[in-house]
Amino acid sequence: MASQALGGGRAVIQRVVVFLQENKTTDFYFPSLAAWGAEIRAGGPLLKAPPDHDQPHDRSAWVHFRMGDYPGLAAQLDNDAVIPYYSWLAKNHTFCDHHFGVGSNSTPGHMMAVGGQTPTLKNPPFGSGGPQWDIPSIFLHAERAGLSWAAFPGANGYPLQYYSELNTPAAQQHIHLNAADFITMAAAGTLPQLVYAWAPAGADEHPPSRPDPQYIARGQQSVWDRVDAVVRGGGWDHTVFILTWDDWGGYADHVLTPDIERVPDALHPQGFQALGGSRIPLIVFGGAVSQGIDNHWHSHASIPKTVIDLLGLPPFGVPRVDQAPSMAGRVAAVASRPPPPAPGSTIVQPTPPSPRPVPVPPPPWPGPLGQAMPPLVGLGGKTYPAPADGVVQPKPPAAPAV
Repeated sequence: MASQALGGGRAVIQRVVVFLQENKTTDFYFPSLAAWGAEIRAGGPLLKAPPDHDQPHDRSAWVHFRMGDYPGLAAQLDNDAVIPYYSWLAKNHTFCDHHFGVGSNSTPGHMMAVGGQTPTLKNPPFGSGGPQWDIPSIFLHAERAGLSWAAFPGANGYPLQYYSELNTPAAQQHIHLNAADFITMAAAGTLPQLVYAWAPAGADEHPPSRPDPQYIARGQQSVWDRVDAVVRGGGWDHTVFILTWDDWGGYADHVLTPDIERVPDALHPQGFQALGGSRIPLIVFGGAVSQGIDNHWHSHASIPKTVIDLLGLPPFGVPRVDQAPSMAGRVAAVASRPPPPAPGSTIVQPTPPSPRPVPVPPPPWPGPLGQAMPPLVGLGGKTYPAPADGVVQPKPPAAPAV
């Protein structure tokens, strides 16, 4: 089904699919995008294989990285060789080079992407029996507006088990613990209007605790197979895909993000930067998505904001989301971008523009800076205090492995 233009000059989008992978920074994962005008550190050696180990990347490690006494892992991947499919998507659609996460590790990033808020700055228990918070998710916000939705989390339901409203029998009908359901539904053209998809086990691209040379290849293949299923199901022209990663993963990045919201810790009783965290790559792609670099600052809260704008939802009720910069403007009036190569194809990267574009500095962050992180907006008039559980140690962690 071909897209048609809306009155506002944007194609009719019937579906948004969000993919959330793990642990990357912009400098680390996409150095070849520098030739396309992205703000990427250039000139160093490129790794032909990904680092086969994990490194510290919790709240304490990130604070020390931002303080300057912990270096992070200063490495860059040969993305055209190691993740050629992702590189093709980034060059042929929209690559966001000033997107950022929370200055911490996984769970805060995932929860920000789902609802623009995080009640924690650490990883609670991943299985059953962990905490639940009565805070809104983009899923039931869409449902209340009459839209269909589905979520494909990990086998244990992470991170959706932390949302009280997603632990009801009615909500559980939309949460698919079998990763294969995505392929089946997409190929049949029956995916709902809003979809969030986490990686199947072993395909999230998180650096391994034990050597596993194929961990990134499996992650890319998982996304590739899922996108191809949407293409085969006839959904390319009217689907917008958002691909991003949850947190910095302990990798260095040379661009300082705006100091927007702070939380106190043992070293900084008056507060220290939590938002923005380090830059994280984000790609917006689909048949109607424009080609180019989006240089605007935006955080994971811009993901639900973009969903709201593309699908015509009412305001979310969380200021950080409702006031977030949106990526919906990257969607053009006509679907003109060709679908990506099918799995198993040889990826031929497009020729970089000539002359080489100069990176365009981002406009200033549109809101206030240096503010205390506000209380969380809960459901039914509830509020929760801003997270205070991000432990910061007096000393930085040991230098990361090379």
